Amino acid sequence: MSQQYEQKSVDAIELEESVKKCPDCGCKEFDLRGEERFCKKCGLVID
Repeated sequence: MSQQYEQKSVDAIELEESVKKCPDCGCKEFDLRGEERFCKKCGLVID
């Protein structure tokens, strides 16, 4: 039985902590794909 763990870089963790809501729509839900963070509501890429 293998278990997979998602590893996040220090930069990704700092980004999560620095941005609490989307500057365009105000949504507080984000999706992390690779090194980029997207707003789940409007799709804005947050750097």
